[in-house]
Amino acid sequence: MLFSSLKVSGRTLNVVTFGTLFLIFVLNSFRISMKTGFLAGFVFLVLYACQPKVQKPIESLVSVDSILINIYPPQFPDLNFKVEHGKITDTRWSEFINRKISDCSDAGGGKVILSAGEYFCEGPVVLKSNVNLHLEEGARLVFSQNPADYLPVVFVRWEGTEAYNYSPFIYANNMENIAITGNGIVDGNGLGEESFRQWRPLQKDDQNKLREMGRDGVPVEERIFGEGHYLRPQLIHFVNCKNILLENITVTNGAFWLIQPTYCNNITIRGIKVNSKFINNDGVDLDSSSDVLIENCHFNTGDDFIAIKSGRDQDGWRVNRSCKNIVIRNSFSDDCLHGISFGSEISGGIENVYVENLSFKKIRQYGLQFKSNKDRGGYIKNIHVNGIQIDSTETCISFTNQYHSYSGGNSPSLFENIRIENVDCNVAVKMAISMEGLPEMPIRNVELFHVRVFNSNKASVIENVENLVTKNSDIPGFFYAE
Repeated sequence: MLFSSLKVSGRTLNVVTFGTLFLIFVLNSFRISMKTGFLAGFVFLVLYACQPKVQKPIESLVSVDSILINIYPPQFPDLNFKVEHGKITDTRWSEFINRKISDCSDAGGGKVILSAGEYFCEGPVVLKSNVNLHLEEGARLVFSQNPADYLPVVFVRWEGTEAYNYSPFIYANNMENIAITGNGIVDGNGLGEESFRQWRPLQKDDQNKLREMGRDGVPVEERIFGEGHYLRPQLIHFVNCKNILLENITVTNGAFWLIQPTYCNNITIRGIKVNSKFINNDGVDLDSSSDVLIENCHFNTGDDFIAIKSGRDQDGWRVNRSCKNIVIRNSFSDDCLHGISFGSEISGGIENVYVENLSFKKIRQYGLQFKSNKDRGGYIKNIHVNGIQIDSTETCISFTNQYHSYSGGNSPSLFENIRIENVDCNVAVKMAISMEGLPEMPIRNVELFHVRVFNSNKASVIENVENLVTKNSDIPGFFYAE
């Protein structure tokens, strides 16, 4: 109780200050007339204690230039390995393409070019160092839905926990200088018969088993899934790679996460399109990776526009790799479930993220979402969002430390040093802002500058928030004092 606070007319009164002043005023009341002394002392007490608290601006936000200086696309030798679709018959395309990739890498690197045509791959495409897989206009990689084609199992991180599972459709591990470019299409074939997408209702036992293994510290080499299990494979999954470029391709119809760089460094994702509307289809899942630029992209997704993550619970603490130094800018969506999502797998921490100039027509739930729960630990800090246009959403800005899947832990996450500015939202069907911290772990140091929500149906919810500063904002039902 000693350090708790009271709200009076929107100002914060420190209980220690209040008590001290009250004692002074009582003692002084005996020295002058009781009536005059009581009135003067009370007025002095209220005026002094209700002085506006001087809010310090967030000083720990990094500049966009300090992030971009460390990001540059990989360069490749001028050596081409052309795959002419119409000249090759009776082959397993995945095997043929993988041979070309190996030949290119062994030769010192270059470009493997797929000409126009459909390449039905009965197995994964595996990238190797110094190779740019280039899909020309009209080229389409389509992947089989036969689980046996994606064995043997490989090392992955699945929803924030390390495991061995069916191979992702396009996979790389411990490679550098890799790219997928061109105007072609990567098709996960999630609309196909008996697709991996249909495994989602069957995955719960395996999902819980993997999470339990992570909590209990089971050695990763013993976390074997694959045949007889139902953890859906990622579409594009790079692990422990550096110097990555994804440019101009279209990604569609994935069964699970679409583009997931994990433990990767120096990533450029530029000018790509995502059109994949199934559940768990995020545009990009940045996972414990650093030095990332995403720009000029168009994502229509069944889930998050972009999700930023860093591991789940005890397994995320064991790995202890944050997701940091990220720039996301100049991109848009016609339709997605959420806009930018931080979490909920944030056990390794998220920091130094700059988001600028994004446009959304329809977001079905949360525009900006910061989410975790008391199992996760970790943190979200030093985030700068500047310039978001939203036509319609359910809730414009959401913070919660009580996200679902809570399993009884006692490690709430830290949210602090977050500036959100120049946001225009035409309609927030539910509410403008929801900020739900915890008594034991308040949300700290949030700035809302020039945030305007023009229509919403319910009052905003602000609970357990410290040092929230608003300026030049128009937020319906928002009662936190500036």
